Amino acid sequence: MPISVLLTESYHPTLLESLRQWTDISFIHLPHPTLEELQAHLRHTTAWILRGQFPVTPSLLEYAPHLQVIIRAGSGTEHIDKEALAQRKITLLSTPHANAASVAEYVVGALLALAHRMLPAHHFLREQDAWLRKEHIGREIASLTIGLIGFGHTGSRTAFLLKQLGAEVLVYDKYKSGFGGQGIVEVPLETLWERVDVLSLHIPLTQETQKWIDQTFLSRFRRRIALINTSRGGIISLPALASALQEGTIWGAALDTFPVEPPYTLSAAEREAWTYLRNHPAVLLTPHIAGLTEESELRLAQSVLGALHSFLHRYPHP
Repeated sequence: MPISVLLTESYHPTLLESLRQWTDISFIHLPHPTLEELQAHLRHTTAWILRGQFPVTPSLLEYAPHLQVIIRAGSGTEHIDKEALAQRKITLLSTPHANAASVAEYVVGALLALAHRMLPAHHFLREQDAWLRKEHIGREIASLTIGLIGFGHTGSRTAFLLKQLGAEVLVYDKYKSGFGGQGIVEVPLETLWERVDVLSLHIPLTQETQKWIDQTFLSRFRRRIALINTSRGGIISLPALASALQEGTIWGAALDTFPVEPPYTLSAAEREAWTYLRNHPAVLLTPHIAGLTEESELRLAQSVLGALHSFLHRYPHP
């Protein structure tokens, strides 16, 4: 009897084309399912390939009596209840390496835009027809000390790219040590507060990191900094970031992720901060596209195929 595979959301055509050639599975692809459609199809599903549309909760898993594996196409798994999976003995696999190169390039691009003052220069020229050259003198990457929090797949890739551009790269990771070398300096968090010009986040959203970057955290930096976030939006307090920009303790920001996506149901305080950030000339806002490239989508598809293949061979079925 074929294994029943459910894919929800959109994927590179390679993934679907490859699955059609597998004779030991049957699969259904639901690009934009409603919750009711998802619940109905989960009743027959053995392997579920997903991205981030639906939180995987104990109540949802009640609709999946035959589910044995979830493959998260991507890196973040904060929307998946891992305790519930463990209780049901459901395996969780992910593909955190697939978009690391894309995210690293995005960080470099965002940093170039911030350091070279492209955003405010563009804003004043387009919105006010103001030719302000000397007012927007920038900084070279090699002159900056850049701090990274997190040295996983994306953090490490980003660190080495920045080092190749000549920056001084300092990295703090609470759960790793001994990773310094090749010009990357492992430091305690206090060193980041003392020395960096730019801070880039590369950590998951957990109970520990929820709104970790708040007013208290930002007030500890000795220098005015720029902040780049390609991790999860819930790590940063939007009101705290807006206040830091207003006070001048932050000179620029690039945000690719937000507490709610799309950010249309924010709290009143977050909504006020969001409006301020949208209109600030030194803030780059993008709709969670840092890891989204043609190449990363292909790698993600290949990684999902590898994860599914590995699972099927580790746990053979009749």
